[in-house]
Amino acid sequence: MVHLKTATHKLTRRIKMVNRAGYFYVVPFLLAPLAKATDQFNTSFIRGNENAAQVAALSGSDDILPGSYPFDVFLNGQRIDHRDIEFKKLAPDQPIVPCLTALAYRGYGIKLSDRQVQDPTGCFALNKEVQGAQLSHDAALQRMDIEVPQLFLEPRAQGSISPKVYDQGVNAAFINYNFNGSHNRYGHQQADKSSDYSFLSLNNGINVGSWRLRNNSTLSQQSGAGSSFDNISTWAETDIVPWRSRLIIGQTNTNSNVFDSIQFRGAQLSSANDMLAESLRGYAPVVRGVALTAARVEVRQNGYTIYSTNVPPGPFALTDIYPSSLSGNLDVTITEANGSKSSFTLPFSSVPNMLREGIWDYQLTAGKYHDGTTHYQPSFVQGTLSRGMTYDVTPYGGLMVAQNYRSAVAGLGKNMGRWGAVSFDASYSDTDLANGDSKQGQSVRFLYSKSLSDLGTEFRIAGYRYSTSGYYDFSDAVAERDSYENGTYRNEYYDENDYRNLGVPGWAESRRRTTYTNNFGNKRQRVELSINQRMGASSTLYANVSNQSYWGGSSEDRTVQAGFNSSYKNTSYGIFYQDSRSNYGYKDRSVNVTVSVPFSFFSKESSDMTASFNVGHSEQSGNTYSSGLSGTALDDGRLNYVVQTGHDEYSGQTSSANIGYQGNKGLINAGYSYSNDYQQTTLGVSGGIVAHARGLTLTQPLQSTFVLIEAENAKGVRLENQPGVEIDSSGYAVMTSATPYRHNRIALRTEDIGSGLDIPLAARDVVPTRGAIPRVTFETHSGQSLLVHSTMSDGNSPPLGANIFSATGKNSGTVGTNGDIYISGASTGDLLLVKWGAGINETCSLRVPELAVMEEQNIGYQELSLACVKP
Repeated sequence: MVHLKTATHKLTRRIKMVNRAGYFYVVPFLLAPLAKATDQFNTSFIRGNENAAQVAALSGSDDILPGSYPFDVFLNGQRIDHRDIEFKKLAPDQPIVPCLTALAYRGYGIKLSDRQVQDPTGCFALNKEVQGAQLSHDAALQRMDIEVPQLFLEPRAQGSISPKVYDQGVNAAFINYNFNGSHNRYGHQQADKSSDYSFLSLNNGINVGSWRLRNNSTLSQQSGAGSSFDNISTWAETDIVPWRSRLIIGQTNTNSNVFDSIQFRGAQLSSANDMLAESLRGYAPVVRGVALTAARVEVRQNGYTIYSTNVPPGPFALTDIYPSSLSGNLDVTITEANGSKSSFTLPFSSVPNMLREGIWDYQLTAGKYHDGTTHYQPSFVQGTLSRGMTYDVTPYGGLMVAQNYRSAVAGLGKNMGRWGAVSFDASYSDTDLANGDSKQGQSVRFLYSKSLSDLGTEFRIAGYRYSTSGYYDFSDAVAERDSYENGTYRNEYYDENDYRNLGVPGWAESRRRTTYTNNFGNKRQRVELSINQRMGASSTLYANVSNQSYWGGSSEDRTVQAGFNSSYKNTSYGIFYQDSRSNYGYKDRSVNVTVSVPFSFFSKESSDMTASFNVGHSEQSGNTYSSGLSGTALDDGRLNYVVQTGHDEYSGQTSSANIGYQGNKGLINAGYSYSNDYQQTTLGVSGGIVAHARGLTLTQPLQSTFVLIEAENAKGVRLENQPGVEIDSSGYAVMTSATPYRHNRIALRTEDIGSGLDIPLAARDVVPTRGAIPRVTFETHSGQSLLVHSTMSDGNSPPLGANIFSATGKNSGTVGTNGDIYISGASTGDLLLVKWGAGINETCSLRVPELAVMEEQNIGYQELSLACVKP
């Protein structure tokens, strides 16, 4: 007999939650034919649900058969490997256990003696050989847990991730596109002139194995100027994980650790610092001390505990501390076993080219200079090397040999504790000029960083470089030859003082100017300074200064910036001042004041709307002011809008409105603005297309590393923390951004899982390599939901906790009290196996009768009373 219930969604979800609490995986089993020879059950490894009940089979039998199965391996709660593990019964009266060799355990960082690893192939009894070690497995989750006391583990940096869990992803291709178009009408009559402009940016990629092929290109079109296609850059890259390195072939750029960064076409092999644990990146001092007993060491910064560990009696050195900022004080507390404490403070600072003790950083590059603008593209070879050493010292250096150019750099970085951090380097260059002269020169650079944490002051970087008249860096040497024309040097720049035809298409290009000089202005000296001053809990005062002068003239490039930011309740405000000038005569001074007020200012409820106000003055552009409203709407804030009006000296009164929408298949935005001199309408569309083995998936704009998600029959289920993204009709979605070499959580929103769909494991973890496209598959069960009251022929109910399996081998439910079973994903005619032991007599079967058709708007379950037939 079948009864139709149209329960509420809330009640259904509660029943599912109760049922899930009792789910557990059952392993492969061999089952004799049931009453009908045609009813066959899948004998493969049966998978279940993350909320599996941690109970043994009620019959006392093993929960897995001998064989090899894919398992995730966890060491003290951290996933360190994914591998096939063989399960064996070592003796007739013993349970089936996982078999790993001593060498495998040693590879996980467990300390084992040479005697213990003498047998390289036998099953190693870890719990007997290592005191306090425990080994357990969960066939339901395909997970094996190894618990080992810290005393028997090799030192491992906090946050480190085993390369064994790196995911290289699937073979796939993608197109990432960004289109912007505008229609302009300008002139006082606003109808006599018009123009159209469109721009398409493409970032394309193909992944094959561990190789990543990338291309960046653009297509632009403008009224009266035709169209233009530019192939910006193409390159291939792959990681060499055992070397912690990356190989790039094609067009890219060098880093700026030793030499100034340049763009080139060629090949580059460099260390990949993103493979390091967070606690080994950048610079932090080694914390050394002495423990009198087995002690706990805690390290605090700015009042927060950033590190805690246990150390044995004697000297200790902590090398994997991950500070919350790049300078300040580390407060160290040693708590002895008897409760006594001792403390000390370790001040430190760092500059960009410093490394932690024991860390190498290198880069080898060979190719041709290529920046997209110069016609002279000399070949070159460049190598750099840095090494973090004891006493908080980082020596570094490099060599470059190129056509018509040679250079060398040597330097040293040092943390001086309470006196801050400093680096000093000297460079030498030998340049063959275009006029036939040869120039040699030297350059020295000084960097300084200091934090006065007690005063809330931080000198981020104070830098100074001085170069003699004969010194040319590589970019200067290339520019000198490229600009040489008949004994003079061509200098091109944009006239920032020209505001004629403002807003007219081609205005930027019309400001291009060319001058000729007898001497090439190579760099003379450069000064940089950055200061931050905290004022109270919510205010910051900052200043930035940069000044660069050139040989052969008195002109200079200078920028001075200063600002103050603060907030009161939910209102934020700030003032910004800038004074800038260029060596081509442009100069300007400006000041701007901004205020931002959320509409929740006058209430305790949060608001999605904010009012903003801006007032400014510039010597070049005069007085400006603007005010506007911005906010978000719809669930997840997928719709955003900005309405603004203002006034400036050149355009007079201006107003604009923009609206944007984050859809599952891309982003779209549109805008309209007008003034007395022009009207403009804009449209933007951006997104991605991913081509994989099972079809095409349209997405929001993609980052360099992203995740392909598969969830069959889960259309409409959204992703957590990814506004607007949901599973499409083909069962796919894309998490558009993932962090390489780090654990990334991919989760589906369980509140979106409706009636007729069950997703036992709604969250997964993946560690992608850089540029990888890993595919994460969620197991789904689709069909109708049933509440079955089951009884056997003797009038009894199947045992509490017995498991229900479909004919395909999927776990479909668990027997509750009084034989009640909640089943998801059922269909008419399904044969369900109820199993509570290993024997044939410890099973019975249920046949699902014809089910009533559930109306789509009724989210509920059907209630049945069925007999469970024994074989």
